[in-house]
Amino acid sequence: MDNLTSSVIRRVALALLLCMVLAATMTVQARRIHVKDGCDLRDAIRAANYNSAIGDCPAGDETDTIILYSDVKESKSMPEINTDITLDGRGRKVTIGDRPAFVIDDGMLTLRNVRIYYETPRSEDIMIMVDGSLSLVNAWIQNCSGGIDVEDTDESKIELQGDWRICQHSIDVVYKWFDYKPPAPPSCATLTDATVSAAQGLQSGVECRDIDAGAVGNQAVYDAGFIDAVDVWGYVGAGVEICFPWGGAMMFLDAATAPRALSAIDSYNSGGKTCAFLNRPGTAVLVAGQPTTTAPPAAVAEPAPEPEPAPMVSEPSVDGCPIRTTGHINFRAEPSLDAERLGHVLRGTTVGSISRIWGWYQIRFQGRTGWIGGKNVDNIGNCQ
Repeated sequence: MDNLTSSVIRRVALALLLCMVLAATMTVQARRIHVKDGCDLRDAIRAANYNSAIGDCPAGDETDTIILYSDVKESKSMPEINTDITLDGRGRKVTIGDRPAFVIDDGMLTLRNVRIYYETPRSEDIMIMVDGSLSLVNAWIQNCSGGIDVEDTDESKIELQGDWRICQHSIDVVYKWFDYKPPAPPSCATLTDATVSAAQGLQSGVECRDIDAGAVGNQAVYDAGFIDAVDVWGYVGAGVEICFPWGGAMMFLDAATAPRALSAIDSYNSGGKTCAFLNRPGTAVLVAGQPTTTAPPAAVAEPAPEPEPAPMVSEPSVDGCPIRTTGHINFRAEPSLDAERLGHVLRGTTVGSISRIWGWYQIRFQGRTGWIGGKNVDNIGNCQ
């Protein structure tokens, strides 16, 4: 009898353990809600809010990521945000009717890699926040001039990272809505000698630190006559300028390679300073010599955004349709910032596109097939 009782207890314990494992597995899976195959954006938000399956959308689980697989158009009001939700647009667009895009009430909304576009120009409030938090990570809110109605400035917070737009308002205007001081000065504002500026402001996500000759660790740099160096990382795109307060030439150690590949970069003299523009993370090094020019390059900043940028679609473009780069762009094996870097395509290069997806163009360049980001590309062939 004792053996039978022990056997039953073991079976019950095993069954309970299996149920716990299955429940945990289902919880992890439910945190990613895919807007496709009958699950629309409004139901996805409800599923996240209520932690319950809505329509064809699976149940959320307190902190959820809603992923778009195509552009979305919503004429009805969005459900309030009452929990922690990340809307990952993967470069796609959500078109909103004549009403606030979101109402955040005791929740936290992160808009990532998405464009929120008003179907008709909106001058009234574009968003309402009641004891909530908003984070924009490479996200734009467009075709509007209104502001954010913040009903609780003590609890409501905002975070801006990467390339963001809120109706073309400056960051100072955005922070006035929240009536609190911006975060502590970014690291690039605390450099000892060099100065760094960014077209989107230092709060856009670019980071810096002073490094000495020992940290550079490159014999070719020492042979060239090391003077000073700054490591730059984070959101580094066209429009990031670094200036050293002395004369010299500039070299660059690319963070995309290990060990870091060394190259000379275009530099110019500006009031006795040696300056250059960076378009990717790495180490800017000042060495003995002379800058390559006395004036900055003619086109270094990102082109101004169009009122309604054409969305990057998943369908292939016309084979061979010409495109031209507006900045120095990494050439990668796959359409991802984490993919292997095959090289780089210089600004002003014209190539034929093969296909495009999620903001990336597939091209054939120097005998290899790979991908370049569409952010710094002009579609001169009107690819469809």
